[in-house]
Amino acid sequence: MTQHALIPQQTFSLRIEKGFNEYNEEIEQLTNTGFYIVYTALWNAEQLSFKEKQVAANAIREFLQQSNNHRKAFAELVQRVLMARQYINCHPGTYAPIPSRWFDPANTKGFAGTAKWFQSLEEMRASILDYKEPLKVFSEAVLQTIQTNSAKYFHTCREYFITKRSQGLLNLYLSVIANIRMSREW
Repeated sequence: MTQHALIPQQTFSLRIEKGFNEYNEEIEQLTNTGFYIVYTALWNAEQLSFKEKQVAANAIREFLQQSNNHRKAFAELVQRVLMARQYINCHPGTYAPIPSRWFDPANTKGFAGTAKWFQSLEEMRASILDYKEPLKVFSEAVLQTIQTNSAKYFHTCREYFITKRSQGLLNLYLSVIANIRMSREW
């Protein structure tokens, strides 16, 4: 008998659920869309430097990559941003600092501080059906409007925010879609 016959052969199997390219495409689409939502919600009237835009995009990307479910993480990110926007709008004199400060994990008055707000929101949703539903719907409305590129879907989302009497979210939805559309055309 040869020496090779005595060595057992090992076989390995690897199951790939999502291809590397698919994964990267999904992360990039969610990052880009998330950037436009965050930018429009918090800094729409500001001319951010390239560096600050990169900081924001990188923070969004890192947040999404920490989760196994990127769409769910995206929905959380957007809701946290919308709650920050609502807080800023309801408290004169408050504002979101530049992205490098707002996304700084040590800044408890920035994105990091919205985690407890989101947790509280989820706890309320466990008790009250459809609690602040428009906040939850917003991220999907923007994503689907971009992906379908359909006027019908756009008007359906518009009608939804009108029906829910969410004028602020309607205005933000329209602005986000306009910012995304104009960025593609230029």
